[in-house]
Amino acid sequence: MTLSSNKVLTFSKGQGNAELLQQGWSLLEEDVSLPVAVLSRSALQNNLSWMKNYAQQTGVRLAPHGKTSMAPALFAMQLEAGSWAMSLATAPQVVAAARSGIKRILMANQLVGKRNMQLIAEQIRSGLEFFCFVDSIANAEALNAFFSAQNLQLNLLLEMGVPQGRCGVRSVEQANALCQQINALPALDLRGIAFYEGVIHGPDAPARISEFVSGIRTLALSWREQKRFADDEIILTGAGSAWYDIVAEQMDPTNLPDDMAVVIRPGCYLIHDTGIYQDAQAEVKARSRMACDIKGDLISSLQVWAYVQSIPEPGMAVIGLGKRDAAFDAGLPTPVLHHRPGDASPSAVPSHWKLTRIMDQHAMLQVNPKDELTVGDILCFSTSHPCLTMDKWRYLGIVDDDYCVRQLIETCF
Repeated sequence: MTLSSNKVLTFSKGQGNAELLQQGWSLLEEDVSLPVAVLSRSALQNNLSWMKNYAQQTGVRLAPHGKTSMAPALFAMQLEAGSWAMSLATAPQVVAAARSGIKRILMANQLVGKRNMQLIAEQIRSGLEFFCFVDSIANAEALNAFFSAQNLQLNLLLEMGVPQGRCGVRSVEQANALCQQINALPALDLRGIAFYEGVIHGPDAPARISEFVSGIRTLALSWREQKRFADDEIILTGAGSAWYDIVAEQMDPTNLPDDMAVVIRPGCYLIHDTGIYQDAQAEVKARSRMACDIKGDLISSLQVWAYVQSIPEPGMAVIGLGKRDAAFDAGLPTPVLHHRPGDASPSAVPSHWKLTRIMDQHAMLQVNPKDELTVGDILCFSTSHPCLTMDKWRYLGIVDDDYCVRQLIETCF
């Protein structure tokens, strides 16, 4: 089967119907053109279960950030596992998710510009429950003018930020002024407060994040008493994939009024990795007793498979894998499995094998000159920062534990 896209997958067993997918396309038997990116079905299920348990134990709701995968099939898995909504970053991303059937979306960003507002208005008319962030009076007034003319109400979450961070007002005084202006604009409903703590760095980051989140909780409770929010459920939302434990602890949803909900937006837990998010999760487990009490842990589900393309000199193998295939911004891909076609199963790679350089379509693997490696061997790599591997593939396979493709999913980057 051939899928025409920016990445072409060629399968040897004919058309991609359900019957043939049940039969599976084997990576080990070379039914699939390499390089290819796939996701482990069992790892995905593990990660869905772990984060669902965490949310239930802490009382938070999940609105996973869909920009990581931009894969509607994965969005559906997350919603089926209990997620309250999906988060997206841009108006076109929102449209792609809404057209796939997502009914509630947080746009974790400001909605700016006429055409972007038109795109969102079309989706609201079609039944989408939509929220976006706002951090300026200018943006609030522009949104009010547009949505008033459309005879639509827009749900807003006022975004709090930090100096030298990303978006968001920088002080309580600015927040109060913006809140007052939103309350005076008829097409806008202030539904809560949003933030992103991941821009806070340094050795004292945990303490600074705790203080930041605690301050937002206090402000939200004060505004609730002053009736500054619209007459509906009040949303408090933050947390990426690194500090969600601190957000959950400081927001303390089990001790909030019934009309307030804490929503966290981790994007990478479903895919996970063996790099920066593996490290971040280890720090979560080191900080959070709750996370430690949940059985198991998040595991990397993303694999990139490629051939040994050439061994032009002793100690170096050229792999048919490059910047066009896998993320390299947060560390080079890591070889984890070695398979020689004809063998029964792959084996773990020696610990000294590592990529030293990556180009557009090639990567250089450092090995020992006497290692048993030959052209045509297959290597499986794990990666760091899943967002920037996922966005290189129009289609990915979901594989079973025998490395057979059982499902094809499409991305919408």
